[in-house]
Amino acid sequence: MRTKSLLGTAVAAVLLASYLTLAGPSGHAVPIPGGQATTLFIPGADGVRLNAVITAPPDIATHKSPLVLQPSGWGMPAMGSLGSAYRLSTGESFISVEYTARGMYLSEGEVAMLGPKDAEDASAVIDWAIANLNADPDRIAIAGGSYGAGMSLIAAAHDPRIKAIVADSPPTDLGDALAPNGTPKTGGPIALALAGAATNRFSPDLVDRGLQMILNNNAAALEGLPNEHLLAEAIPKLNANGTAVFLAHDWQDSLLPSGLAFSLFDQLTGPKMLYMQAGDHSTGGGTGQIMGWPNPVWDAGIRWLDHHVNGADNGIDQQAPVQLSPANGGLGAPYTGFPSVSAALAAVREFPLSAPATATMGADGTQAWSQSLNSGPTIAVAAVPYVSGVVAQLGIPPAIPLAGVDRNLAAVWQTTPFPEGGRVAGTTRIALTVEPSSPDLTLIGILYDEAPDGTGKEITYAPLTRRGLTPNEPNDIAWDLAPTYWNLAPGHRLTLTVTSQDPVPFTSATPMGSVITFCSPSTVLIPVHAG
Repeated sequence: MRTKSLLGTAVAAVLLASYLTLAGPSGHAVPIPGGQATTLFIPGADGVRLNAVITAPPDIATHKSPLVLQPSGWGMPAMGSLGSAYRLSTGESFISVEYTARGMYLSEGEVAMLGPKDAEDASAVIDWAIANLNADPDRIAIAGGSYGAGMSLIAAAHDPRIKAIVADSPPTDLGDALAPNGTPKTGGPIALALAGAATNRFSPDLVDRGLQMILNNNAAALEGLPNEHLLAEAIPKLNANGTAVFLAHDWQDSLLPSGLAFSLFDQLTGPKMLYMQAGDHSTGGGTGQIMGWPNPVWDAGIRWLDHHVNGADNGIDQQAPVQLSPANGGLGAPYTGFPSVSAALAAVREFPLSAPATATMGADGTQAWSQSLNSGPTIAVAAVPYVSGVVAQLGIPPAIPLAGVDRNLAAVWQTTPFPEGGRVAGTTRIALTVEPSSPDLTLIGILYDEAPDGTGKEITYAPLTRRGLTPNEPNDIAWDLAPTYWNLAPGHRLTLTVTSQDPVPFTSATPMGSVITFCSPSTVLIPVHAG
C-alpha cells in the first residue's frame, strides 16, 4: 500500500508541476507554494537559466528548512528524481531543488561535461534557494544518480556549505568508463550520444571529441576534460570540507564501472558509507531515486542525509560504513557490513599458469612453455551492456558452456574445485608474457565461476590495449580485472579466459587472424578465500 501511495503522490506532484513560474536572471524573489511541486527557472553561475522543479514541505514560509539539490542525470529532465524528492520533502522536511544541468533540456547554455561551470551552477542554486526559499544555510545537501551523482561530487568538492552527499552510480573516471585501459567500448559512447542528441546542446569541442571516439575509436578523445578523473580529484577536496559522503554502485555496471568507487572509498576521511550490490547502471538504486519506492540504496541514502544534515538519530551512523551485497546475490540478497573496503578483501593467492593446452591455473611455475593462438571472437563475451548486469540483479546471471570456448582463439585456465566453496573479494590481476605478431594488441580477461557441469558464470572482467609493441618479442602485459564480491558454491572452480576479440562490448586493436603467442612466466593473482 505504501508503494501505491508514493506512486500516486508522485503522479499528483507531476500534474501540479504544470504550474509554471519564471525567475529571470536577476534572481528576484519568487513565491513558491509549499506542499507541491513547482517548475521554474533559476539563474546559474553566469546568468544561464537552469530549469528546476522544487518540491517543498507546506510550511517553508514559517521557518527555515533544510535544502537538498538533486541535479538530473544525463539526458534526463529536472523531474527525474521526483520520487526521492517527495520523500525528502514530506518525510524529512527538505526543500528539494531538482534541476537540469546547463545545456540539457530546457536549461540554457552548453553541456559543461562535469566541468567547473557545473560546480559553480550548484553554488548559484544554493545562493538562490537561501535568498528565495527560506532555506537554512547551515543545512544543505546534494543527491543524484549517474551524471547527477557526478554533479553532486564536484559540487560538494567545490562548495563547503554542502554538508552531506548521496552519489549513486557516479562517473568516477570518464576516460576509463568509455575506454577502459585504452580499449574503446562499442556501445557506451554511442548510447550517451543518442541519449543526449535530442535534448542536449554540445560545444564544438565536445562534438569533436565524441566523433573521435565513436568514428575513430580514439581512446584518448576525452583526455584533458575538466574532472576527467572525477572521484580521485574530488576526494581530497571532500576530505578538506569534511563532507559526509554516501556512495553506491552496482557491481556489473556496464556504462560507468563501479571499480573506482570500491577501490578509492577508503581514501575518504570524513563520515562515509558505501553500498554495493548486483546490477547494471543505476538499476540497484534507480527505483528509489526516480519513483521513491522502497529501495535499500535510497532508503539508506535518505537516512544518511537526514542524520548528517538534520541531526536525526536514525541509527545510520551505527551501521558499518561498507555494505556489500554479493555480485551473484540478486534482488533481496542481504548486505554484509565491514569497517572498511580493505577489511572486506580476501587474501590474494598467486596461481602460476601452464600452457593453455594444459589449462592449469596453479601449475608448476618452473616449467617453461609457449603456445600460439589466433585472434578471433569466441563465446566468451565479457558483457552484453544493460543485459548481463540486469539478469545478474534478478539472480539469474547468464552461464556459458566453457567447453565451447574455442581453444584455438582463447587461452583458458582452470583451478581445482573448491570443495567447501569460497569467496572472491577484491581485484584480480593478470600478468602474462606474450609475443604478438602485430604492434597493437587488445586482450580481454574474464574470470568465471565454473559449476561441476562445466557451465561458467562471469565473475569479473576487463580489457587492456597496448600499442607500439615489438612484434614477435616477449612483452610483459599486466592488468587488473574489475573488483568484485562473489560467493563461490561448494564444488565450483575458477576459470580464466583471455581472448583478443570481444566485439559485443569492446573494439579490439588486435588484427583479426593475427597470432598471439602466450609464454611463461605468466600468472594470475586472485583474492579468494576458501571455505
